[in-house]
Amino acid sequence: MDSEECTNYSNPFTVNDLWESSKFTLQPLRPLDPSLDTELPTLGIVTGVFDQSIRLFEKNDSILYELNVFGSDAVEPGLTTADTSSVSHDNHGDNVTESRAEELDNIWAPERTYEISNYKRQLQSWDGFLQEHFTEPASAYLSEYGARGFDAALAHEATVNGLENSGRLVKPDVFYQSLFWLGLGWNSMFFEYNEQKRVFEKRLRDTRISGISLPALDGMIQDILRCGSDIQKIRRFIRTSPAVSTQPTALSSLASIASVIVYSLEKQLSVRYTDETSIIEIHILFQRCGDLVFALADIIDAAKKVKSEGDVISVTFEKCDNYVQRFTWMAEILHEVIGRVTRTWLTQVETWVGLREETSASIRGNHKEFVGVNYSQDLNRPRIESRMLTYFFHADAKPSFMPPEQAQLIFESGKGLRLLKQASPQHPIARNDILSSCHPPSLRCGFTWEDIERIQRKADEYEFRLRAEVLRHNQGDYSELQADIEPGHILLNSEGDTTNDAADTFELIDLDDTKHRTGLLAEKSSFEGDNLYKLLAEKDYLDLQTSQHRDRGFGPPLSAAFYLSLAPTLSSQARVIDYSCLHLLFKEHRLQHHLTLQWRFQLLGDGSFVARLSHSLFDPEMESGERRSGVTRSGVRTGLRLGSRDTWPPASSELRLVLMGLLTECHAVNGCSPFGQSVQNNRKEKELPGGLSFAIRELTGEELVKCRDPNAIEALDFLRLQYKPPAVLETIITARSLHKYDVLFKHLLRLTRMLSVVSGLVRDSTARSSLSGDCRNIFQKFRIDAQHFVIALCDYSFHTGVGFLWKRFEKTLSKVERYLDRGDIDSTIETAGSLCKLRDYHEEVLDQMLFSLFLSKSHQQAGKLLENIFTVILTFAPLSRLDGLGDTRYQNENAELRRRQDGFEITWKK
Repeated sequence: MDSEECTNYSNPFTVNDLWESSKFTLQPLRPLDPSLDTELPTLGIVTGVFDQSIRLFEKNDSILYELNVFGSDAVEPGLTTADTSSVSHDNHGDNVTESRAEELDNIWAPERTYEISNYKRQLQSWDGFLQEHFTEPASAYLSEYGARGFDAALAHEATVNGLENSGRLVKPDVFYQSLFWLGLGWNSMFFEYNEQKRVFEKRLRDTRISGISLPALDGMIQDILRCGSDIQKIRRFIRTSPAVSTQPTALSSLASIASVIVYSLEKQLSVRYTDETSIIEIHILFQRCGDLVFALADIIDAAKKVKSEGDVISVTFEKCDNYVQRFTWMAEILHEVIGRVTRTWLTQVETWVGLREETSASIRGNHKEFVGVNYSQDLNRPRIESRMLTYFFHADAKPSFMPPEQAQLIFESGKGLRLLKQASPQHPIARNDILSSCHPPSLRCGFTWEDIERIQRKADEYEFRLRAEVLRHNQGDYSELQADIEPGHILLNSEGDTTNDAADTFELIDLDDTKHRTGLLAEKSSFEGDNLYKLLAEKDYLDLQTSQHRDRGFGPPLSAAFYLSLAPTLSSQARVIDYSCLHLLFKEHRLQHHLTLQWRFQLLGDGSFVARLSHSLFDPEMESGERRSGVTRSGVRTGLRLGSRDTWPPASSELRLVLMGLLTECHAVNGCSPFGQSVQNNRKEKELPGGLSFAIRELTGEELVKCRDPNAIEALDFLRLQYKPPAVLETIITARSLHKYDVLFKHLLRLTRMLSVVSGLVRDSTARSSLSGDCRNIFQKFRIDAQHFVIALCDYSFHTGVGFLWKRFEKTLSKVERYLDRGDIDSTIETAGSLCKLRDYHEEVLDQMLFSLFLSKSHQQAGKLLENIFTVILTFAPLSRLDGLGDTRYQNENAELRRRQDGFEITWKK
């Protein structure tokens, strides 16, 4: 190789023979004739438009239209070249011909570009363009053959691997149509629904289309198979839902929601599908649809497994909350689903708390509801109060998104409302005309902060109106409803129109089965007017491009949205109801005086009553009320003389004789009862509030045996005070609180007895005939210790354990009544809390008393020790009395006395 040749090879950009054919050409091209070295002639190379000047294109007689660049189909069929030319030069033709010519001239318009791109023409090379009968050589690359080459490669591979075939080819358009029907849950010639497995399957396993392998095709249609199976599952739920009458209402609402969603998806997908849609486009078309249908089918599967209304709502809420996090584009749809499912339950809550007019079927008393009703009849009550409805709260029936405190608030508000309706039917809250005029807001969930703020404003405006009516009623103004409402307090909906949410209609059970049909059987009028359908149609959620950039409202998490939406309205209603109930109890039924009555008698807070009761039960100087032959009982200065008699317990006649009139006389202070009525002028002066009277406590056999011993600490356990509060006051003075009063009364009565016993021990120590020597010193020391212990214990129990706690409670009651007199709603609620909190506070005070007096469960050992100490003192009391007696019985029973003294000394030292 010479130096020049080496130089050329060292420079890769040097081309020696520029016009020679490439060595890699499969078929050598024939050189142009004449050679490029020869000067090109100016004329005769090509005949046609190129033999004219280039400026000819600017003239009107241009023949550019004769070039059939895009094929013969680019122009309208049946229109020849000459016709086209004549149309282009005819400026006075009709409008149709001119418009067609303009369309042909404007070949770069976007719609013309899209139309022309649909024509599948073979690409032309320069060789084929210059030679009329040129045939393109076969390509060496498999990718240039397209779908036909790919099918041939699959067939070759199947032959090599010993397979029968690579899959049977079917027409693409037919397969695409079947695939579209599959996504909608319909059977076709290639796919059918397996009723046993509840899934869609391919009729022929080896069918495929040209250009794609069988595994790839099966993988692409897998999501569409799942979408079709889920739609079939949803349709089955829709068909069976109206036939089940005992199912929760939320399931019926869920079936209605599913009908609207399926119908909307069918219609939108049918519009989007065309004959020229590819398999990738079909896969994308059902991507969003498959996610939505999958979420809806999962919600339905979970909801069908539960039975109660609250559980259906809870399951739906939890599933929607999960899918909102997974698919953010689905948030608005799922929010609408939650709102529709909870609408019926929230409507029942509105009826229960008084935001909606109550009907006869509003409270059904079903154990599956969150409020249960129990009918009871008390024959001991007056006729008006004998027929009572007792309401029970089922905590398990509430939805999971509602906190227990909010559910308890709903229950207590409903109970307070029914208390007002029963005791004061003309109260503003109990009247439907005032309810409608105040425009109560409905309970709906707001999912954005803007919606929650709007709910708060509506709740404040409603509370403002209702407060004005309640205060006007409390002041004694029972006139008709005032119609003047401030313009600034008119409620507006989201569109700006005045509305009354309480008049919203809702559908519990849909009896129209045709409404749940989908596909070809669906009626447009039954779905297209639904709000959920409009939401799906207007927002176009199936489009991946537009839905990703859509603005979404900013709001709290779904778990907190319900609480923040319901709390303003429920709190406003509860405040007004609680204030009205407190006003009813304190002002019309004198609650504070009934509670003071319990303190005076049940808790032995009345000194006059305690003194007279102590004399009647323990004073040995009182005349005995026992029935004796030949002795007339006068009833004057008569007592039971416990500790100074041999027979016990007393007969019922003796007990009535001793205690008769004791409560009535102590209740009437200075000739006037606390209720403002003169005792002398009262027709029922012997009847105390709540029927307060002495009664016999029901005892077991073991307890009855202990009561028969007059020296036992349980000797007076049979005596109790009987009190039955009015039905209205049972919301505060409950049966549980009355039981606690009874336990305290029994213990305080024991302390009163012990105080009387140790006082007698001191009197016995000053007797002249008392014992002397060491035995006297032991007795005297025990008397002093016993008296000191009992007095200290009684002082603590009556002043600290009971008196201090009750004074604090009574101070709260006085503040509440003072605020009620002033009409201060906020201060009243701040002090009392609510009707429920006042009841809990009352029982808490009683619990604190039980704790202070060692009567609680945590003080069982201390209480048992106190009983043992009391038993020792009561055992010593007869010995002390015998020590002070100088009669012959002491002389004759000297040995027995010594024996008992020795035993007591041993017991005391232990």
